[in-house]
Amino acid sequence: MYTIPQILMSAGVKYEDHPKRPGRGVFLTAANQLMGTYADLRRCQTSSSDYFGWDAHHIVERQDLERLGIQHKFPPYEWQICVLLPKGAHVKRLNSVFRHQNPSNWKATVGDLKRAYRDAYWLIGDYSGGGERGIRDELVKVILAMFRSAGL
Repeated sequence: MYTIPQILMSAGVKYEDHPKRPGRGVFLTAANQLMGTYADLRRCQTSSSDYFGWDAHHIVERQDLERLGIQHKFPPYEWQICVLLPKGAHVKRLNSVFRHQNPSNWKATVGDLKRAYRDAYWLIGDYSGGGERGIRDELVKVILAMFRSAGL
C-alpha cells in the first residue's frame, strides 16, 4: 500500500501541499494538478466553489487493477490516488478514449493499459495551466509508478 506522497515521490512528480488545504491530503503538482485520494479530493471539490462541477478521477481505474489481478496491492477505492479534473475532460475525453481503446470486457495486458492511458492522457489538454506535456507526463509517471509498486 502507498500514501499519495510516496507514489508521487516514486513517480518523480514534484508537489507541495495545496496552499488552500494544507495538511488535508490534497497536493498541488508542478503542472498545477490537484492530486490526492478520492476521498480527500471529493471533500476539496465539494467544499470549494472553485471546483464546482469537477470530478475526482482515479489515475488508474479500479477495473484495470482488477483485470491485472493486482487490486489487493492497492488501498481501497476511496483512498487510491486521483486527480481533480473538469467534468468535460473527465467524461468527454478520458472516459470516451478508455472505453474505445480499453473496453472493460476485454482481457488486457500491462502494455495494453499503459498505451490506453497514455493515449487518453494525451487528449486531456491544458486544463490546469501547467502545459499539456507537463500534465500528461505527470499522469503517465504516476501510472508507471503504480505498476512498478505492484511488481509489474
